[in-house]
Amino acid sequence: MRFSWIIHTVLVAILLCPIWVSAASFEYLYVEANEGNSSGGHSALQFGDEIFHYQHHDSGLIRLFKQDKQEFHFQYRFLQNRRIHLSQVEVSEETFRLLRDHFKVQFLAQDQQFKQLQWLHKDRALLHRWLNQQDTADAASVLRLNAVGLFYVEGELDRQQKNEHSGSVDGLPSQSSPLLGRLRRKIEQHYGQDYLLHRREQIVSQIKALTPSHWLSEQPILSKDNFPPAIHSFAERYTDYVTGLVAIRVLEDESMLRPDAFFVSHEGVTSQEKELLGKLREQLTVSLIKSLHSGRPDWGYAVLVNISRLLTVDLSLRLGVWVFVDDFGMDNEWVNADEFAQYAEHMQTQIHDARANWMQMRQVLLDTGSLTEANYSKLEMSANRYFELLKGKHQQAIRFIGEEALPTKSIGVPDWIAPELTSQQLTSALNELGSYESKLLQELAKHYRYDLITRNCVTELFRTIDQALLPPSKTDADPAERAEFIKEESMKRLGGYISAMHNFIPFVSFHSVKTHYKVTSSVVLDSYRDQQLQKMATQNDRWKAHLRESNTLTSTLYTYHPDDAFFVFFTDGDLVVRPIGGLFNTAAGIGQSIWGFLSWPFDAGRNLQSGAKGILMSLPELLFFNMRKGSYKYLSYHRFVNDQAPKY
Repeated sequence: MRFSWIIHTVLVAILLCPIWVSAASFEYLYVEANEGNSSGGHSALQFGDEIFHYQHHDSGLIRLFKQDKQEFHFQYRFLQNRRIHLSQVEVSEETFRLLRDHFKVQFLAQDQQFKQLQWLHKDRALLHRWLNQQDTADAASVLRLNAVGLFYVEGELDRQQKNEHSGSVDGLPSQSSPLLGRLRRKIEQHYGQDYLLHRREQIVSQIKALTPSHWLSEQPILSKDNFPPAIHSFAERYTDYVTGLVAIRVLEDESMLRPDAFFVSHEGVTSQEKELLGKLREQLTVSLIKSLHSGRPDWGYAVLVNISRLLTVDLSLRLGVWVFVDDFGMDNEWVNADEFAQYAEHMQTQIHDARANWMQMRQVLLDTGSLTEANYSKLEMSANRYFELLKGKHQQAIRFIGEEALPTKSIGVPDWIAPELTSQQLTSALNELGSYESKLLQELAKHYRYDLITRNCVTELFRTIDQALLPPSKTDADPAERAEFIKEESMKRLGGYISAMHNFIPFVSFHSVKTHYKVTSSVVLDSYRDQQLQKMATQNDRWKAHLRESNTLTSTLYTYHPDDAFFVFFTDGDLVVRPIGGLFNTAAGIGQSIWGFLSWPFDAGRNLQSGAKGILMSLPELLFFNMRKGSYKYLSYHRFVNDQAPKY
């Protein structure tokens, strides 16, 4: 009897086990309205730690974006102060993988498509430059040599002058580097006495023999999976070659970094750190010598980055303090001294967090006992952020966002050498490129042209789900047959079907998900202001705190900044009094618009534009719909991740 009971139990467990193992879920997110992007609300899908969502792009197309879960929640719930409504949809493991993988493929495909548009733009600018025998503002902005700005200023290479900028670092000359002299001799020992000369001559020959890319447009450009053909564009090949020539010149001239390309931290290097830096210097030397003879097209950029880091590591060892390459990009978000002072408390938190990260990265190196190029890149980024923020305490403008894993300080392409192409060849290449670009834009518009009603951030999520559920064998079927198959698959896999056509409004789509899909739970994730108000309610007199924080004039949580249109009352709370607050906010928008009209000659219409936006955002409040919540530009990501982010 006991034996049969055991067998029965085992059989039940075996039958239930596959069901338990196959269980999975994804999350549907509805982000409430506020100023900024997706002001009317937003929608997204969360698969594990990855979030996919569509946004309107400047080109007039709608693009799929992929973000880390924590970054997405920090951006919307904290910086933009929006509540997120989350519903968990239960599916099988197979369906979860099917949806997630399809969204990943679509993201990669669109990324490739928009990169191809950038390549076409650069090719056109380069061909026009040679055909018209003159540089244009467009060419100067898109034809850039990454990392070359670490060694040369704009226009210096065109003048064919050696890098002879003046200045020194704590008494060390900046005109030339003895370290690069030793490196050059090692290169000659490894590859031969005249290797750099032969390499330079080889690149010059390759440039002269360059021909434009063939952008054929007879067939549809976008395949069924939407991946355009991979082409190493003409402009890319040319700039890669010229960057290689610059890298060789830096070695031949033994050039030092420009003074604005690095910084001295004045924080001492410990004896253990010196040992690690010494080993890294040797690794960088070996890597640099190998990169010179690499077959990768961007070897010149890799050589310049390695040279810059080799020089700063050497300076760190010689000076006994940390020295780093400036790894901020060219397009940075700046904070002036007045704004830094206005948000002093938040900025001090940013400095504290940045220093903690910088010290943590140093400790990681000591704990692991090794300093790889990848680890050094992380250390370099943390140092750049920390020491840049410190400048604000000395009443200097700072770059708040923009540090990168690899230095990219660039200059325009110098007028050194061009391919041996006739005017007829250049004209023909431009015509071919124009035809291809026109066809690509037409196909992209067919797939992704943004429309507020028929193709927005919500409709495209459901259309992508439909595409994921349709197998390749059904793609050529009759439209009615395809629609019926998708509907049946959705009901089988998701518990129901949602039409993209009838669910173009974010909050309506969220309600549809809860109604039709197999939703196991739904929660509301509080915004930053919500969380802070809850803390105040437990620490202070609840009604006193509520009154104080109900408006922007007495609030201790919110400080007005120009990114928000001016408003008076927060209306994301009580529904009954919302129209009254909306009335005051509309009046505030009208007042700012009047002031903006008077101040137009002095602020280029910024106040007028902000006032008009304020009126637009406040009018829905008269009809009980909240949009204005304010935003918090300088909150700490570190605090969000480690202290305040709830589990979701």
